[in-house]
Amino acid sequence: MKAPLYRSETRSIPIPDLPAALRNALLMHADRKKLRLVKASAWITNRENARSETMFGKLFGRRSNNADPDASHEMVLVVHETHLLVGTSGAVRGTTILSLALLTATLTRGSLLRGDTVPSDDGLTISGFPGDHGAAATYFMGLGAGAAAESCVEAAMAAVDAAKNPSPQA
Repeated sequence: MKAPLYRSETRSIPIPDLPAALRNALLMHADRKKLRLVKASAWITNRENARSETMFGKLFGRRSNNADPDASHEMVLVVHETHLLVGTSGAVRGTTILSLALLTATLTRGSLLRGDTVPSDDGLTISGFPGDHGAAATYFMGLGAGAAAESCVEAAMAAVDAAKNPSPQA
């Protein structure tokens, strides 16, 4: 596998402490969807599109992912009691928030893309978003390594598992 395209660092964060662009977009999206974020857990990932280490990349001043217009961007994952909310914010790309009911979400550790030509990146692929022509769309949440990234994955997977497999009432 190739080296990761991004340097990613994830940390848990209270929703009021999110960067303004992400926080405002998240709150507006939640309001439109009638989702109360009072008990929701959130993680933010800062993804740096590092300078290329290849000879031509260095020569032309390219970044590891030259298709990405931003030198860095932030991603957020919010685990709500009935939904997963994800978002991305960058200087050029702008800010986007999506949400998906836990019952329709499918989570896969890592990228769905496989092979030696695909850059490795530790993250979470979230499937089940409405896509084009009736096909489901996916969202890759790059996380990097560390305890906060692990707790993010565990919380999201546990929430989806609990929604799909509710415990029997006594």
